[in-house]
Amino acid sequence: MIGFLEEAERLIRINSVSQDGNEEIAIHLQSLMRRMGFKTSLQEVNHSIEGVSKRQFNVIGILGDPLVDSKTRKGFLLNAHTDTVSPGIRAYWTETGGDPFQAVIKEDRIYGLGTADVKLDFLCKLKACERYVDRKLRMPVYLVGSCGEEIGMLGSKFLIKSKILNPRFVLVGEPSELAVIAAHKAYAVYRLSIGFNQLDRDAKGFNTRLGMKCAGKSAHGSYPHLGDNALLRMLSTIRRIREANFQIRLSRLGGGDSVNKVPDSAFVEFFLSSSSFDDFKRFYREKLATDPDSGKIQIEFGGIGESGVCFLPGDILEAIDAMRDAVESLREEALDGTDESFNPSASTMNLGKITHAPGSIELFWDFRLLPAVDAEGFDAKLKAAIAAVNARFPNMIMKAARQRFTPALNMREDSELVQAALDAQRIVGIKASLDKKATSTEAAQYFAAGYDAIVFGPGKSMGNSHSPNEHNLVEHLDRAVHFYDRMIERFCL
Repeated sequence: MIGFLEEAERLIRINSVSQDGNEEIAIHLQSLMRRMGFKTSLQEVNHSIEGVSKRQFNVIGILGDPLVDSKTRKGFLLNAHTDTVSPGIRAYWTETGGDPFQAVIKEDRIYGLGTADVKLDFLCKLKACERYVDRKLRMPVYLVGSCGEEIGMLGSKFLIKSKILNPRFVLVGEPSELAVIAAHKAYAVYRLSIGFNQLDRDAKGFNTRLGMKCAGKSAHGSYPHLGDNALLRMLSTIRRIREANFQIRLSRLGGGDSVNKVPDSAFVEFFLSSSSFDDFKRFYREKLATDPDSGKIQIEFGGIGESGVCFLPGDILEAIDAMRDAVESLREEALDGTDESFNPSASTMNLGKITHAPGSIELFWDFRLLPAVDAEGFDAKLKAAIAAVNARFPNMIMKAARQRFTPALNMREDSELVQAALDAQRIVGIKASLDKKATSTEAAQYFAAGYDAIVFGPGKSMGNSHSPNEHNLVEHLDRAVHFYDRMIERFCL
């Protein structure tokens, strides 16, 4: 028997941020399953994503017949990813004392990174399996903790391609407030790049360095209206400085740590002439420092720039703004239409990250597309819009590339799996409800591969996942255990 709260605290304490790898948590979960009686294995997941740890593993547990027939679909697969997004600014985690890796229980809630999305859901699934360890099963139970969900669903894609399992039904864990999710939006990540020649710094002109940091508030990329985008604040502030007739040269800029989050931090380094330094300090005191959001803008004044500094092109800000305008124009041209069964009811877009390398700036965009949107048509229009912008900036090379795409989920509501889930809700005292989700999930990967798949999980997604003070409800966790128990009983006994 596993001690749920004790294990919850342990899982939250393990850092499994996607970029850092999930080896530690995968090994720990394997040991838990093995002690319970599962047949277990670790599946190493290979990838070539720059800046991401290679230590990525799917942890797989099987109750019942472990033999997999590639021609016959059997087994009930319970899937929950083990990685998390990065915590962002730790000071914002007020409910955990600034430590997002500390599980804190307050009244009916458990706070901590991964409590809702979705470490504790895996624990609910594992707890539900306890009753079936020594039972004779007519169909095996597969319990999978996947890796890299937050950075492209690496684990589920690899698992499906490997054909190591061939389930009949798939139940993917994501916070759904205990609703059964049979449909969700498609997800597309685009990298919009700007290539250029950087200019050597003119020491006789722009010789006083300033650094600016902007803060915001993180939120899930599916709900950009719930966040406060630090990148947009940074770009807007730089624009205000230039509109105040200060001649500046940018040398570095960037921000955001994951494209599927509203970024809560951004930075820019720029230079101005020493003769205008006093005027700039006065502008900061009288204009920027008096804004309602002045506490979210910090400027490091003064200092001579290091030798070897290169400037970005003088029109780089105009180029970035033109790119943003081109993307925004697609709201009406390619993303027109709403579906009130989704929340938000329209397709959404989020500028999640900007990176800067010598000779290039890259903007990473998160698009959540309604099922009715023609994804390939949108792709063509976006690339054409960026090509049109490029024609206005002959000193640069602009490109748009789709880095990641997850199709929409659209299960039939009268399917055996959906109806079984609605029955299970009623049996365990959850109001039977079928809903749609704005976020993208691993269920879409299974669905695209031909499997029946739905989403269900404890906790709230909107305004909670990918946000500071992420939490789950103790009552939801308890009900989720009973729900999974009923689903296993329905399909496997």
